[in-house]
Amino acid sequence: MSAKTVHFNVEVNQMKITSGHFQVFGIVENYIGPVNTQTPFQGNSFNASVKEKESEYYSVTVWINEYSIDNIVYKVQGNPLTLLATFYLPDSKDTVKVTPESSIASLYTFARMTVVENDGNVHIKGTERNMKIAYGMKQNLYKTEGGIGTMISTSPNGFETNSYPMFNSLCNLYYYCLTNPVANTGKPFYDQFLDYAWHPSDTPNTNFLQAVRNLLYDPFTNAGNIYQMLVGMEEIYNDSLVSMKNVDEDKKAPNNWTLTLKSNSSGARNFIPSGAAYVVFDADDNAWVANNFRAGSADSGTHCPVYKYDASPADFSPVQGGGLLGVAFGAAVSPDRKYISFGNFGWGPEFNNPQEGSISRFYYKDGRPISSSNGFTLGLSRVQGMQYDQEGNLWMASVGCQDPFAPSKPGVYPFESEPSAVVVYLKPKDGDYGKGPVPELTLICNEFPVKKSPDSEPVITKTPYLKIFDVAPDNKGNAYISCIGNYDKDNIENCAFSAVYKVAIEENRLIVKNSWFSDFSGSANGKEGYESLRQITINGEGDIVVVGVSSGRATILSHDLSTLKGYYDVNTYAPWGVKIDKKQTVFLANFGHETDFKDNPTLDMQGPFGVTMLREPSKPESAMLLTVPTGGAEVTLANGFPLYGTQTKPKLQQSRHEPVQMHCYQPIMRLTSTNIDGAGNLWCMNNWKPSALVDVLDNPGGDGVVIFLGIAEPE
Repeated sequence: MSAKTVHFNVEVNQMKITSGHFQVFGIVENYIGPVNTQTPFQGNSFNASVKEKESEYYSVTVWINEYSIDNIVYKVQGNPLTLLATFYLPDSKDTVKVTPESSIASLYTFARMTVVENDGNVHIKGTERNMKIAYGMKQNLYKTEGGIGTMISTSPNGFETNSYPMFNSLCNLYYYCLTNPVANTGKPFYDQFLDYAWHPSDTPNTNFLQAVRNLLYDPFTNAGNIYQMLVGMEEIYNDSLVSMKNVDEDKKAPNNWTLTLKSNSSGARNFIPSGAAYVVFDADDNAWVANNFRAGSADSGTHCPVYKYDASPADFSPVQGGGLLGVAFGAAVSPDRKYISFGNFGWGPEFNNPQEGSISRFYYKDGRPISSSNGFTLGLSRVQGMQYDQEGNLWMASVGCQDPFAPSKPGVYPFESEPSAVVVYLKPKDGDYGKGPVPELTLICNEFPVKKSPDSEPVITKTPYLKIFDVAPDNKGNAYISCIGNYDKDNIENCAFSAVYKVAIEENRLIVKNSWFSDFSGSANGKEGYESLRQITINGEGDIVVVGVSSGRATILSHDLSTLKGYYDVNTYAPWGVKIDKKQTVFLANFGHETDFKDNPTLDMQGPFGVTMLREPSKPESAMLLTVPTGGAEVTLANGFPLYGTQTKPKLQQSRHEPVQMHCYQPIMRLTSTNIDGAGNLWCMNNWKPSALVDVLDNPGGDGVVIFLGIAEPE
């Protein structure tokens, strides 16, 4: 087996390393282990001989023992201080740079596969898939050969979010932990940072990288205090949080130390993402995004973006054809992860509504449509949520109701409504997921016990007004169904309480096994039972979690729907989406209540958009909100236009003001869902723009995806 000599260069501002040691590790399963013993070096560079293997992801940990500035020698005493870099051997050309930037970039993107020991040694291990995704994201922050990544430093990131300034602030934190001046609290800087960064009560932080890794468990603890440590200090790494322009001093401090990346290009300048709703990942870890609208209008989109694992557009993005028309919440990937289906729902005027409803299917390698030009329509009427079970059956929520959903105007569809239904396309007998449905392998359930008023008993009936929204199979032949519900003050027959149903496949039929009806009474109509339920999922204990937009909460139900077990309603803002990772952390995607922002004169909502994160579900009061503040620059689209294009602020009634160009400084917008990739990055769907008036009148779609790096357990 041949070996490759890798050259490493250590750079920390103008420091000269006079004494240090290093260790290189293989980090992919079957190749995990040290390449060398801890080896001393002097100066700022060293070499290591690395054997070339089939999988070539590596990390290097560097300890700084002694350094000099202006010929004055300083020793690192007490808590160890280490640097980290990760590299992919086939791409490693001249030099691997080991810097504060490489350390922060690697730790955030490889976080979920990383343990930092008390002596500062960093151990990373995982599958080649884990490493491929993490390394791709790392390159977006800092390149192996040195240099800030293009993605984090330019639009739609750069100063449109606070992540690039935060990245530089983290590098400044490293520098001052190394030089260790007295902090503004009177304690040594390094000790103070280790104290501030979250850690278990019985396990204090012992080194910088360990403390930063802990920030990814709890990025909120002492967030403002950590920022204050840098106020008044010389800015070694420029463009950090303290020097952001066009940001008020009292808004520069972050409420959480997360790093995000934002992507707003579909790969085609004339098909800008607009209304991202849901995302699934294929066998190559490409992210397929359900896209609602055509940008600049409230009309149905005919394209869906596909991003590579590093959040850049795939070569074949955006996909088109196969019946794509106004995709909503529906996106599903087959169990072999080779076929992706989108549910067509329809928005805007009549010609943008797929009357029967349909799904469009694509092959993962090249984006080639498998479905016909009208999509697969069997049994469907306006599709929302959809998901495969482990047997390979595709469960779909067929809304049925042709009443317009916002932003469509009333009365635009002259089509007859169908009963709301759950439709299942059973796995093809030959196992070919690329095939379309056939009647003998299609199951439909459109009769449910429906509750229409608080004092009435549920009646089994067919109705389009359940508005079935989402479906979550439990991999035991059952699935749980969430229903938006409907209230009609003039016709009780058009009423249906928001509900959850448990449905099972028995003897080749769909049977309703159990039901639960909302008792929420705080919605806009003032009536009981209407909380506009959206996404539904199953947690690790088999409980059912469903979110409500009107109620602003997630409800936890027992698996048989007989017992209400509690709510998640702290730091929630009209959640649409719920995702629970493998360690049972709950993530709620918040859409945002209109009433939260009614007094804002700019029309651009300034409210708390973001993701509610709950690490300990048994303590719902501990939920916190992950936000993405501005870095001071206006949010722009992939074509360089402002978020609202050339649109001017609408004149309010009796207003004497002339229309002015709309501007936006909200990089994360109203979210409908989140999902997790193979390295633990949380992909969030910017669905609607943050302006209450503008999105009702026109142009509702948000501008792409925001990704919180390393915050969840890998899928």
